[in-house]
Amino acid sequence: MKKSILIICRNNLKNAPRFLTEVNALKNDYNIIAAGYNCSDNVNYKFISLASANKANKGKNLTFHRNYPFVLRKFISLFIKFFFYRYLNALKIESNQEYKMLSKFNFDLLIVHHITDLPLAIRLSKLKRTKLIFNAHEYYPLEFDDNQRWMETTHLTYMNIANTCFKEVDICFCVGKKIAEKYQNEFKLKSIVINNSKEHYNLIPSDLKSGETIKIIHHGAALRSRKIELMIEMMTYLKKGYSLDLILVPGDETYITELTQLIKKHANIRLVASVNTAEIPNYINKYDIGLFLLPPTNFNYKYALPNKFFEFIQARLAIAIAPSPEMEEIVNKYDLGVVADDFTPENLAKKIQMLDASKIMYYKNQAHLHAKDLSMESSEELIKKTVINLL
Repeated sequence: MKKSILIICRNNLKNAPRFLTEVNALKNDYNIIAAGYNCSDNVNYKFISLASANKANKGKNLTFHRNYPFVLRKFISLFIKFFFYRYLNALKIESNQEYKMLSKFNFDLLIVHHITDLPLAIRLSKLKRTKLIFNAHEYYPLEFDDNQRWMETTHLTYMNIANTCFKEVDICFCVGKKIAEKYQNEFKLKSIVINNSKEHYNLIPSDLKSGETIKIIHHGAALRSRKIELMIEMMTYLKKGYSLDLILVPGDETYITELTQLIKKHANIRLVASVNTAEIPNYINKYDIGLFLLPPTNFNYKYALPNKFFEFIQARLAIAIAPSPEMEEIVNKYDLGVVADDFTPENLAKKIQMLDASKIMYYKNQAHLHAKDLSMESSEELIKKTVINLL
């Protein structure tokens, strides 16, 4: 009889890459029970909706007091810091309905995504006497360390969850080496790298001939902290012979409106409708360069190794990035494109201007050559091996 694995992932499971990688790795050998939000039709796992469990209480923001007067805000921050166990107990109370619902299922291993669900996961793993894997999408204690209000509030919450709960975790899946090292060094949390690589797509590089417009693409969430306006500014240095399409996943609607107004000032930039996650490599295959300029404004941005980077590779694009260390290492190792000397739009534009059609095709062919090696197959094997060792 197959053993069962419970995965708690508080995301839309239709578009949750790290969750989908786990499912692909484990679906043939284990029964998967997945708790999250929404799922596709005809999935190969048992779906449990978290949306209906204690819906009114979920998603509470523990930075509720950020707009209070300064003195009151400081007092509440101290309360969080020194009396956090009350907040931890509140998290447990909030999750009681989910606990009751999920405890009805039998499972042999538990995988939990996101730090705020660790208290719930620990209760369940102790009840069922199972091992626990924490799938960390980022380094949570410094998620927005560039935001002082966040550091005075949610940071303290996350630190207390980490100090309370990490000792109960058997192993942590991390998105990159530096984040894995940070968890190990700060919390002695045994961590391994399961990056955000994509499944292998059977594509070939689209052709680019001398004299043709060089088509650049960027896609991702419209978050103000990502400073997408810098990539728009970059196009002021790349005029004739270059175009930029932006696919922005809905996020901050005010920010999207601002970006839309900026785009109107540039004849060589378009805002393009978003597509489903699974369709991205196929859709962007027609482009020439995958672009990402992400200023290192916080710890996680500095060491980012995002889904889009691997989608560029599967789409067989040349890559143009700022010097983000985790991405830069892979670009240089496999000779996939260009890396700017700094995080300024002008410098990245200069790097792109140095590329002619033949060099871009060289980089696109390099992506094609290494697409298999840089697909999620290696991540799936590591997940399988880890699960076998724990069970």
